[in-house]
Amino acid sequence: MVALPLIFSLVYAIIYVDRLVDQSRQALFQAVQATNGSLMLTEQITSMERSARQFQILGDKSFLQMVTKTHGELQDTTKKLSQLPMGETQQTKIRELTEKEQALFDILRQTPQQAEGGLQDETGKEAFPTFAILSGLAQSIFSENRQRVTLEIEEMKKKGEEAKRTLLWQAMGVIPVTVIFVVVFTVLIARPIKQIDQAIRSLGNGPLGSKIEISGPQDLEYLGKRLDWLRSRLMELEEQKTQFLRHVSHELKTPLTATRAGVEILIDEVAGELNHEQRKVIQILHQKSIQLQKMIENLINFSVVLERHATHNRQSIGLNLLIEKVIADHHLALMARNIRTELKLPEQNISGDEDKLTVVVDNLVSNAVKFSPVNGKIQVILSQEGDQAVLDVIDAGPGIDPEDKARVFDPFYQGKRSPSSEAEGTGIGLSLAKEYVLAHHGKIEIIDGKNSGAHIRVTLPIYPVQVEA
Repeated sequence: MVALPLIFSLVYAIIYVDRLVDQSRQALFQAVQATNGSLMLTEQITSMERSARQFQILGDKSFLQMVTKTHGELQDTTKKLSQLPMGETQQTKIRELTEKEQALFDILRQTPQQAEGGLQDETGKEAFPTFAILSGLAQSIFSENRQRVTLEIEEMKKKGEEAKRTLLWQAMGVIPVTVIFVVVFTVLIARPIKQIDQAIRSLGNGPLGSKIEISGPQDLEYLGKRLDWLRSRLMELEEQKTQFLRHVSHELKTPLTATRAGVEILIDEVAGELNHEQRKVIQILHQKSIQLQKMIENLINFSVVLERHATHNRQSIGLNLLIEKVIADHHLALMARNIRTELKLPEQNISGDEDKLTVVVDNLVSNAVKFSPVNGKIQVILSQEGDQAVLDVIDAGPGIDPEDKARVFDPFYQGKRSPSSEAEGTGIGLSLAKEYVLAHHGKIEIIDGKNSGAHIRVTLPIYPVQVEA
């Protein structure tokens, strides 16, 4: 459709120019024939007069034969000229020239019977002035043909200019039509494609509650229906995943609570005194039970976040005290791997949910401990920038692979540089931290630094902010 006006314009231009060329060729051919015919008339009349005068003087019949031959040629020329599209004046002069030449030839043809050895008869002598009349007529026909050629040339120029203007106006009309078609079809095609692109992005980024509707050509509308079917299936799978996490988390939490209570009874030596080796084993069991409990709590919290039912209990929090408490909870894990901590925690109060911010800090510190090498170091730095509190957690581990940076906060994602299997987690710690930070209108990001380890920064507003439920 977009190319149709251009094709029509091109075909019209070809036909128009081809017709103009044919007319010009035909007019030029006829003009050349008329001009050549007029010149031939003049030459033939001159030749006939010369032969007739030679016959008059010498009386040789061969000259009379040449007159007869030239007469036939002249009659043939006038016949061809009369068939050309000439004006009425030229046709009249051609007929007059033909009649006078025929009468002259009849006189010359009778001359030999009246005088042998020369034209002594007055009748033959009177024929010669007719040649001057014939030459005048031929010259007049030639002049008019030249004028006709000039007029044809002028007419061709006018037609050429007219064709130029016609094609120019046609182009000026076709270009806007083509542009309109381009805009119309671009909108008709690009709009559903853009809708499909937005639908695919919404499937990838969520939420999945909005129905996908594509308006446009039938095949694209069908594709939109298939995308909406995919959205429904993803919602079903998401619901199943949430239910699975919730059920499994609660099923695991009950026996784990009993196991941890038993371990704590053994540590307190309620059931009897422990020797050094037994105490060491019990401490390991206690540490692993705490680690496992945190994983289960993360699963429970993550399932609550997915359901969007989380509530936020805002209050004034000493963020530096909260961080110190989390570091103290990781004391055994830090001692087991001989990891040093470098803390810069000036007093800093913010407004937020203490439980959820504790989960954020705990996941960042746990992640740093998990990836730090034995005898390594973890830096925890708290600072203030304007009305924002900034928390930096830096470890000395292998760092985050560049390919993992875009997905490190995705649920259940394990990067390339994951720790050994004995320290692996669920892969939802950082994703849960991100959800809680965003709920506080904050920001969590990976900082590219000079150190080889990971550097994660959390920015939180200090003053009360309306927190979404």
